[in-house]
Amino acid sequence: MKVGDVSGLGNGAVGGAVSSETKEPSALGDVHARLTQIEGLVDSLSGAEASALLADVTAIAAEVDCLRLLLVSRIESSHIWQAAPNGTANSWLRANHGLDHRGAESDLRAARALLAHQQLRAALESGQISRAHVDVIASVGEANETRRMHLDAFMEVFINIARNSPASVLRTVMRAWADQIDPLTTARDEFHAHRRRFLHVNQLADGVSIEGFFDHEQGAKVIAALNGALSKAWQSDPAAPAGDRRGETECEPATVSTAQQRADAFIAGIIDPALCGGQLPSSGGSRPSVSVVVPLSRLEQPCGTAAVPQWLLADIARNSAGDSESDVIGGQSLVDGTAQLGVSNGPGQQLISDVAAQRMTCDCEIHRIVIDPAGLPIDVGRTMRTFPPHLRKALNLRDKGCVFPGCGKPPGWAQAHHILHWAQGGRTSLENAALLCSKHHHQVHAEDHTVEIGPDGRARVLVRHVLMRQ
Repeated sequence: MKVGDVSGLGNGAVGGAVSSETKEPSALGDVHARLTQIEGLVDSLSGAEASALLADVTAIAAEVDCLRLLLVSRIESSHIWQAAPNGTANSWLRANHGLDHRGAESDLRAARALLAHQQLRAALESGQISRAHVDVIASVGEANETRRMHLDAFMEVFINIARNSPASVLRTVMRAWADQIDPLTTARDEFHAHRRRFLHVNQLADGVSIEGFFDHEQGAKVIAALNGALSKAWQSDPAAPAGDRRGETECEPATVSTAQQRADAFIAGIIDPALCGGQLPSSGGSRPSVSVVVPLSRLEQPCGTAAVPQWLLADIARNSAGDSESDVIGGQSLVDGTAQLGVSNGPGQQLISDVAAQRMTCDCEIHRIVIDPAGLPIDVGRTMRTFPPHLRKALNLRDKGCVFPGCGKPPGWAQAHHILHWAQGGRTSLENAALLCSKHHHQVHAEDHTVEIGPDGRARVLVRHVLMRQ
């Protein structure tokens, strides 16, 4: 099939459907039939033919958008919406055409712009520009009386830009125009944008959700910091191939998305240095830190070991002392028997698995605190660092980075992992240690991969019982 075979769908076909001479309901039916016919032939087109047809269809879509906006304008001018109490053109479009308030308002604004500016209507009607271009011109150019007064003089310039550029480029140009002819409004917009700033941090059942909005000034700082953290991550791993496939192995085929990379860079490049740099203020004498409270019995057992239900019931009964009013205290023993994650300078704790607790306590400051059955501390032991600086340096020299197959993250982006956890009798020594990046540290604990010291003296990971050398 040739592209020329479908050219009948162009300006003539649609124009005939909406001309003043054609008022029969079947006119649009002919268009639907022709579209259905072409859709059935799409699979037979070559890439070049599909590209050429796409250009035609895009132009026709603009014509249809023009027709649609003219109909919206006619609905507004007909006052049909006054039939409903407190009715408006916006409410009519919402009730009868499936639009929300913002969509209806956008349609009305664009329809008014077409009536006010014949050049704009002609450009959309002929398929030279898109509805997105019209929305930009209407929203920026008619935001107030000052801009409306100057818009016609610049309309030809903006239409020419729209013919050759996407709507995002047109928006940038028009914002620059608005800033120069209407600087006070631009300044007010910036002020109101700054007042809308927010950062929501919500603790969910399975993690933490962060949502925010910043004005351009604050937002630029956020982007600059994230870009720096991302650059550091990529510079630390120069061997990573393009296409976002770092750390990929035959046992880990899923690629890491850009959003996941950004999340990792945010923690490793911004949050971790802030917590470890000593620049954040303390709270009540306690420096900002993340704490894990975990019963020693959970750490002493292999990950995933289930508790004996009869023992749990015995603990609850012992703590409640048979008093029905103490059931809450008895139930608290269940909470006390589970690992919990919290922060030193704010409220809120979350339950975490023994897998996460063992991973997080591989290399951190450990405080031994013995508590009685009621949860009161009765003895506080000394603080020890599981991997002191001299051992960590030796570990960096030996492993030279994450030892998970196919990874190769540098030592500065890796964590010290106890091959046999210290709570299970493992020593803090080179023979019982391996470097793993955060991602693969999670994976080794979660998937119970085996880590061992190979014949060459370096640590290695046995993934799914298949030996894979780095």
